Amino acid sequence: MKKRVTIVLPVFNEKGNLEKMVVSILEKRKKDLHNFFLNIVIADSRSTDGTRDIARRLSKRFKNVHHIITGPGLGVGLYEGHKYAIRRTDPDILVQIDADGQVVENVIQDLIVAIEEGNDLAIGSRFLAGGRNELPMLRKIFSLGSSLFCRVVMGPADIKEFTNSARAFTPTLFKKINWKRLPRKRRTFIFMPAFINEAVLAGAKYKEVPLVFRNRDQGDSKNRVARYTWDLIVYCLEARLLKWGIEISRLAGFGEQ
Repeated sequence: MKKRVTIVLPVFNEKGNLEKMVVSILEKRKKDLHNFFLNIVIADSRSTDGTRDIARRLSKRFKNVHHIITGPGLGVGLYEGHKYAIRRTDPDILVQIDADGQVVENVIQDLIVAIEEGNDLAIGSRFLAGGRNELPMLRKIFSLGSSLFCRVVMGPADIKEFTNSARAFTPTLFKKINWKRLPRKRRTFIFMPAFINEAVLAGAKYKEVPLVFRNRDQGDSKNRVARYTWDLIVYCLEARLLKWGIEISRLAGFGEQ
């Protein structure tokens, strides 16, 4: 029996990239993902540039493409997108990938294979053999340094990539995660390393797979480096304290808001 895979695309102001990304995934289904029942959920965090109209049109054009409006923020979009996917599409495997076209879509198949091998969580990584980071030098240094900081301070030490959003996991893992501790309402990308931390605390068996990360063709990055750096430092320190039995997340504002 074919397994059901649902891909959640979190979007905010991606009118130049969204349709190309959705069509590319659907074309890939014909070639590499034909052994799965595939659904796509576009989780739109209240875009203001016309992305919403494109998403609605795609959901009418393709019966397996769904469009929902979520609260603001990447974490909220992913959380609500996956909840909708579980409720409406009954997936065996959940996949998430940004709709900005920076991640080469070939990683989707590798993420799915890693879950089929018995892992609860598959993580796309620029820093494995076969992976590649094509960003400008300063952004390469930032992404590498961010993951290195997470690995050293928060752990686990055997994970190389903490900040990219290309991942797959089981619905069972999603339901095990302590969402009250996850900073899903923060306006930075801190949700990405925080999700890995909570997945590991929930007992996830994980595997990394290589991915290629390109520079943007269209649109602007939503990453605000200074604010994200602060959130990353504070969250990783709190995560380390939590591993020592000291929980202060509510004091620092990282608990559920």
